[in-house]
Amino acid sequence: MKFSRFLASMALPMMMAGCASFPGTTFQLEELEKTVPSGSPFTQALAFEYKALAASERAQYSWFNSQHFARKGLAAAHGASVSPEDLADWSFADEQAAQDLAAARVRLITVLGGAAPSRAPALTATAQVKFDCWVDQQDKDWKKEDISLCRKDFLAAMDALEVQAKPAAAATPAATATKPAKPDNFQLFFDFNQAGLTPEAARIVGSLASAAKAAGYPKLTITGYTDLTGSASYNARLSLKRAEAVRKALMAAGVPADKLVTEGRGKADPLVTTADGVREPQNRRAVIRFDN
Repeated sequence: MKFSRFLASMALPMMMAGCASFPGTTFQLEELEKTVPSGSPFTQALAFEYKALAASERAQYSWFNSQHFARKGLAAAHGASVSPEDLADWSFADEQAAQDLAAARVRLITVLGGAAPSRAPALTATAQVKFDCWVDQQDKDWKKEDISLCRKDFLAAMDALEVQAKPAAAATPAATATKPAKPDNFQLFFDFNQAGLTPEAARIVGSLASAAKAAGYPKLTITGYTDLTGSASYNARLSLKRAEAVRKALMAAGVPADKLVTEGRGKADPLVTTADGVREPQNRRAVIRFDN
C-alpha cells in the first residue's frame, strides 16, 4: 500500500512498545479468528482466505497490512461484499509487474461479475485473495519467491475458473450431425478429510452428468486429489475414495459404468502451492476429464 514500506518499518517498534499506548485497542485479526462467518458460501470462503493472508502478514511482522486484510476478512465474515485491491492504492517499482497486475485484475473482475462466486465459491475466493496477496508482495518487492508464489496460485485458480465457465465450442453443422462437441473438464471440492460430496459438489455432478449425456457419453477420467496434510499412503487412499465417490454419483445420475475411470493422485499436483501439512481447501478436489 502507498507508504506501506514506511508503515511496516515503524510498526514493529510501535508494537514492541506494547498495547499500553492504545488501551482498549482490538486488533481485527484477533476478532476475525473468533468470528463464525455468515453470509453466502462465497463470502464465507473469502473470510477464511483473508484470515490466512492476514495471519501470514502478521507472521512477517507486517502489522499494518495484516490488519488491513483482517478488516476485509471481517467484512466478508459478516456477509458484506468485498472487492479485490484497487491498484491505485499501491505502489509498484516494476512497471511490467504493474501492467501484469492491471490485466490480472480485469480477468478477476470479469469472473467475479459472472456465475463463479455461486458456482465455485471457494475457488473464486482463492483467486481474489491470491490476487490481493500478489499485489501486497509486489508492493513490498522484498522477496521474489513470495511474489512468484502468490502470482502462480492466482493464475492457477483463474485458469480453473475460466475453464469451468467456458461454453462448449460451437460445432460445425457436419460435426453436429455426427458427434456433439465435448465440454471442458469439470472440477469439484471436498471437505477436510472427507470423501463424501458436498451439496455444491453434488450440483456440479448433476451438471456433469447432463453434459456427458449431451456429448454421447464419452469416456470420463475422474482424478482425486488431497491437500498436503497426512502421510502419502493415507492421502493416496483418500484421493481414490474421492474419485470413487464421484464415479458412484455419476452412475446414479445415469452415466454408464463402463465410461468411467478413476484414479487417485494423493498430494501430487496441488492446485494451490502450500507447505507440507497445510489444510488448503482448493487442493481437496476431483477433476473430471472428458476423453475420446
